[in-house]
Amino acid sequence: MNANSTNPRFSLFDELDRGLNHLVSEVLNQDVRKGNVPLLTVFELDNAYVVECDLPGVKLEDISLLVEDGVLQISGERAAPDGDETHVTLDERTYGMFSRKLKLSKDVNAEAVDAELGNGVLRISIPKSDRILPRQVKIRNSNG
Repeated sequence: MNANSTNPRFSLFDELDRGLNHLVSEVLNQDVRKGNVPLLTVFELDNAYVVECDLPGVKLEDISLLVEDGVLQISGERAAPDGDETHVTLDERTYGMFSRKLKLSKDVNAEAVDAELGNGVLRISIPKSDRILPRQVKIRNSNG
């Protein structure tokens, strides 16, 4: 917090608002209407951020998760179904390569990112850095 600030009580809230606006603009700048961009839900827990990514019908071996330079990248490929497609009446699914990037906050431990795939949802847990988590301080007895 800047000691010269004219309104120091709200500078933290302003910073959080700018960060949230940046995250939202990053998400909205990717055209999810194209259909080949997986849909996400991002939420915050006390000790981590969680990203859930809808990937129905995508095999584990066809998904790549990369953390590099403060960016989380989810990419992969949804394979087209095998077989005779001449009898398909309606197919609104999209197939092929997909990719999604999210800029990570500076308050995360990128080395400890964990992910699992189940029921067509990729769940990525991004732990918060230990330096920002609250910690209990033990008080010593100085009387001997």
